Amino acid sequence: MSYDTWHTYGYGICVSDIEEPSVDRIQNLLAMAPVLQKNIQEWLNECGISDPDYDDYMEYDQDYRLGLATILKEVILEAENVELEACDSFEGKDYLLFCPNYPWNRTGQKQLKTETDVADIFKKYIPLLTDKPIDIDYQSVENGG
Repeated sequence: MSYDTWHTYGYGICVSDIEEPSVDRIQNLLAMAPVLQKNIQEWLNECGISDPDYDDYMEYDQDYRLGLATILKEVILEAENVELEACDSFEGKDYLLFCPNYPWNRTGQKQLKTETDVADIFKKYIPLLTDKPIDIDYQSVENGG
């Protein structure tokens, strides 16, 4: 039996630092991405959930179980055309990162060329979820399985 570990390096936030946002805040975030908002609403309807709470929204990501990190990632992808990486650490903390990549892998996406460009994306969306300042910094997220 073997065990592998991996690191995800990038510039971004620890989404787990965002205290549980209200449903109103999550819905305001989703309003920035109408296609995702529609998909989540359809999923909630399929699950028979008519009055969703925070935990219901966090269950949307059935594959990776990254909850708010996945939702924020998908909103930014739809609204800004910027691909970010949602990941988690050994400690169970969720992160959203702009990871190094080859320019040809980012064709068709908005090109962010500076640290400030990336930080501005986060600064646009974090206040929709919390009034608490969240650090935007270089991250090295380690996990394994």
